Amino acid sequence: MASRSGRWNLRSIAMAVGALCIGLVVAALAVLVIVEISYRFQRPDPHRAEFEKFNPNLESGKKDVSTLLALGDSFTAGAESWPYNLNSILGEDWRVINAGVGGTTITHAEQISRLRLRQYHPDVVVYQTYVGNDLLDLRHPREAQGVGVAKRIYWWMVDSGAFAPWYLNHRAAGLAARRPFDPESAAAAVKTPFAVDRYSPRDRRLSRLDPHHVERQILVEGPSMEAAWRRYRGALQRLEEQCRESGADLVILVIPHCIQVAPVYRERFTAMGARWANADFLARSPSPFVTRVREVFGDHPSVRVVDLLPTMQHAEAGGVRLYSTNDPHLTPEGSWLVALQVAVAIRN
Repeated sequence: MASRSGRWNLRSIAMAVGALCIGLVVAALAVLVIVEISYRFQRPDPHRAEFEKFNPNLESGKKDVSTLLALGDSFTAGAESWPYNLNSILGEDWRVINAGVGGTTITHAEQISRLRLRQYHPDVVVYQTYVGNDLLDLRHPREAQGVGVAKRIYWWMVDSGAFAPWYLNHRAAGLAARRPFDPESAAAAVKTPFAVDRYSPRDRRLSRLDPHHVERQILVEGPSMEAAWRRYRGALQRLEEQCRESGADLVILVIPHCIQVAPVYRERFTAMGARWANADFLARSPSPFVTRVREVFGDHPSVRVVDLLPTMQHAEAGGVRLYSTNDPHLTPEGSWLVALQVAVAIRN
């Protein structure tokens, strides 16, 4: 009897554990579905906290002036980024609204723009795209050796077009890194000498997993980047349609990867394991990526593509450091230069 009772107890425990696991899986799937639907409809506003942080005086600010809506990733997001500088450059005739969100690509901008266009009816939309991330974020190197199972599943879900896994990861990362902006710390980070182990962990990991990932994005080369480009092009066309229906002109602002701008950055990425066949070709303007973006719209009267590569190469050659030492993002001087070029583009 004791043996039979023990077997029944083990069976009961196994059944209870199985039911619990099934319940957890169902609950997780339900959360993913709810978050996915919410993000696609942008209700409630999924980026309200960062939007209010980047635009603290929006409701009490300028009225009856031209409005510029800035969309983009971490180059745009932030209280001290190029939209902040652009607001100072344009003066009282313009209202600059920063809707940038770190870690995003064109598919996110397409979703975010629907809400912001309805809210603010801008005259000009500036979509900032980055040669170093935007295609890779649509097609990650899932097959690379060294990619863990969890990361492989996450990348597969994101590459399949799901927003929920990315958004939950984005919120978790935001909570973990929550701290006020410190200009002194930012300045110190720019001046800290380069070291491989100090550089952005993401870039170090990608350079190790896929040494040619930067080159393939700039050249839009290989099956994975061609697949990513098709998704990118479709979302970019839909973004333009949304802007046109809202009555806004579209400026596509292309920020180059730092290795395109100056040899010092190529040396740093080489030290991290990145490789390319022809560095001089990658530094040519326009890059194949920019050429493809321009071909999407041709001579469309309400769309302008601004390639920052020549201007940034000229500034770097003159001794201005535009990118941080241990991070692929811009220095304060780099953000100011970007803002100046945007001002020239919209005034022309």
